[in-house]
Amino acid sequence: MPRTNAAGWGLKRLLEATLNRDITIEQLRDACGVTKGRWYGGVGRANADDFPDAEEARRAAHAFGLSATWLQVELGLITLDDVRGALDESRSLDPFQVTTRQRVLQVPTPPAEPPRDQLDER
Repeated sequence: MPRTNAAGWGLKRLLEATLNRDITIEQLRDACGVTKGRWYGGVGRANADDFPDAEEARRAAHAFGLSATWLQVELGLITLDDVRGALDESRSLDPFQVTTRQRVLQVPTPPAEPPRDQLDER
């Protein structure tokens, strides 16, 4: 049985309720980036226990103009604690800030050039 949200809705129903419109199977399949053969084929993504996976949910969210993070949280692929943790990490481990500080400390200051007024007098 495919993944569902807390209310028991699968991806198609969740998207329809959120967007307040019907979505065809073809639209959902294309949005998830799954070929027709893989959708209905032997293992069939449509009925797989791990459908949608994180990438399929991300693609579907982007295709329908929704937040990928929101959709992944709704389907239980990630938790709000995961999101908070990632946001906290990104603030404390700012790689650009650390790199910039190191470069500023390593680069010697160039010698001061005399003002242009003094150059003209020579």
